[in-house]
Amino acid sequence: MSFIDRTRFFSRKARRFISPERFALAPIWIQLIAIFITSATVIFLLSPFLGGLPSSYRIFADPAYYADVQGPMEIAFGLLQVIIGLILFSFIISVLSAALIKLIENIKSGSLPYKKSGHILFVNYNIKLFMILDQIDIRARDKGILEDVVLLFHEPSKVVAFRAHFDQSRWKNLDIFIRQGNVMSFRTFDRLSIFEAKALVVLSPDNFGDTFESDNFNLKILTNLTNNILFLNHLKGKQENGNPIKCSIELSSHQDARKIALNLTSYKSGYLFAVITPGDVIGSIIARAKVDPVYYKVFFEILSSDGSTIHFIDPRQFGDFRKFEQLSFEQLMFSFKGGTLIGFSSSVGLGHFQMNLCSFGSTFKLGSWFIFLTTDAKQIRYQPPKTPYILEKKFEIIPPNEEVSKKICVIGNTWNLGNIEDFIDVKSKNELRESQFVFEEEEAYFSENLLLKIQNGDFDNIVINLGDELGFRLTMLLVGANKSDPQFLSKIITILGDPITEQLLNTNVLGCNIVLSHKLSARYIAQLAFQKNLEQIFAELAFIEGSEFNLLDVGKHIPAELLRDVEEVKRLLAAHEMIYLGTVDQEKNVILESRNFDNTKQVLVLSKGKII
Repeated sequence: MSFIDRTRFFSRKARRFISPERFALAPIWIQLIAIFITSATVIFLLSPFLGGLPSSYRIFADPAYYADVQGPMEIAFGLLQVIIGLILFSFIISVLSAALIKLIENIKSGSLPYKKSGHILFVNYNIKLFMILDQIDIRARDKGILEDVVLLFHEPSKVVAFRAHFDQSRWKNLDIFIRQGNVMSFRTFDRLSIFEAKALVVLSPDNFGDTFESDNFNLKILTNLTNNILFLNHLKGKQENGNPIKCSIELSSHQDARKIALNLTSYKSGYLFAVITPGDVIGSIIARAKVDPVYYKVFFEILSSDGSTIHFIDPRQFGDFRKFEQLSFEQLMFSFKGGTLIGFSSSVGLGHFQMNLCSFGSTFKLGSWFIFLTTDAKQIRYQPPKTPYILEKKFEIIPPNEEVSKKICVIGNTWNLGNIEDFIDVKSKNELRESQFVFEEEEAYFSENLLLKIQNGDFDNIVINLGDELGFRLTMLLVGANKSDPQFLSKIITILGDPITEQLLNTNVLGCNIVLSHKLSARYIAQLAFQKNLEQIFAELAFIEGSEFNLLDVGKHIPAELLRDVEEVKRLLAAHEMIYLGTVDQEKNVILESRNFDNTKQVLVLSKGKII
């Protein structure tokens, strides 16, 4: 290639590089460099006509110096210098303004990366998200920290909608970052520092026509995450080190979707993700709430980040942990202040733990952790009694049976009955099958015939198992017709999903029981975001196998005269292998770790099945 050809080739390349299109699409730092190079070139080229380089620079940078020029040549070139300088300075302002506008748009649209660590990453949006954030905010407030939360939405409209309802004053202890991106690409998660996150929660999206599509969407997200070998190994490594990433995914009640999720995340003898479905823990809690709404209130309180919650406590917190070796559970029960010991947790390797609730007859082994119910894990003190407690059974105390006899009426089939039959006897099961009313036409739920059956059926519980709108209307109708009958109102149990409807009923409809499934589920998800092992505990507590919450009716299961001193009550119940947890008053309010037995209707205990 000749010199002329090379010159022409270079000229064409240069013209392409400095074209307006190239300049407009270039990064801001290249645009600024180009402007500064052009400015320096102009200053240098015009300096011979303006009395030297210093004078040329002063006129370029400050047009006021143009007043000092003399002679026709300096006046002409000085004017040219001023005009070029103003144009280039306007370019700088335009470039910086455009960059600022783009930055603001990126922030609003959620397309910026997230570079910090120790955050909780939420994927997708549904009605429970606000309630989950409420619980995380309470926890952060109690710990005196500012919790970083990243919200990832796959649709720009979700970002806009969330920002429209976003109120920072509601979550004063959370630093919330809203992001949008393609959740089917691992690069999106990588931009949000997923390797540095301490928890990952994939919520069930609310923008699909049916649960089959929403489950498939979440399963695709899970597949995208587990297909990345580096991330999968990262989860496995954390699990083996006993410091797992708190990962959970929410699905519907389709069992095949649950099986797929568990298969994708199985590792050795456990799972890398907790799979949350309506048919598992939450479904069982709601099923038992249809038998007695107090059980819903018990879980609602324990799942809350405020008040008494379940904690795993390292025995090293109390000094030399070897002093606990071979001490019995019964001895340790009465050796702590500031919390209630409910069991042991022991490692079985690879980051997996075995839970042993109501560990009566067991001894503490090295490597185990304590499981406590407490309002503040840091306030628990080891303070063994001076004289050992002697546990003696009282024949007046009659342990409860999970299977109760109740005549239950269920109206509608919106929420699955689940395992409700696990908690009622044979007679109650037969009556339940005869007392479930399901109609195709909505008007049938308000017919005089049905209302008379409900009012005259002598039911123990009337479960309104309809959608939020129908459930709200029927509840208001029944309450309005029975305002003067508080006993009838106390039988009504309305299951809802919408927290606003629940708030309206709780504010204006006194006497009936409201079971809010989404709020309960939100509290459960929030707990798993911090303590993954709670999944095993609540799975045991919610189902009839193993240890469960049980209620002792005052006067039936335990005499009122025995309810004087809380330490004595703990000792009496421990003799029957029951752990005292709190009380239920006449208005069915649950008071965990209560030390006062005034107005007590029931005593809440933790026990293993039917105790004899």
